[in-house]
Amino acid sequence: MNVARAQDLIGTPVFDSEGNRVGRVGNVYVDDHTNQPEWVTVRIGLFGIKETFVPLDGATTAENRLELPVSRDRVRNAPDVEAEGGRLTDTEGRDLYAYYGLVDPDESDTKY
Repeated sequence: MNVARAQDLIGTPVFDSEGNRVGRVGNVYVDDHTNQPEWVTVRIGLFGIKETFVPLDGATTAENRLELPVSRDRVRNAPDVEAEGGRLTDTEGRDLYAYYGLVDPDESDTKY
């Protein structure tokens, strides 16, 4: 997914792997090395006040919705991350990769 298309996701309804609505896309975060969209924040809760990070890895778009390969509870229980200045720290990134069971591209020999 290219950056322009990913930016169009802002405000899009987000659904989990079971078809449950989770929230709306708040922001899109791009990898510093590849310039590809890698994470989105999802505004959750009654008024969409809390934002939580979700990887775009495995996510799909269909008819004005973003579908995630994880459960709503997984998204709601994700580590709290501030991303000050629009960036994740190395520690925050590692924590999120570990939480979602993904391989951190900065920790592996090959980048995807």
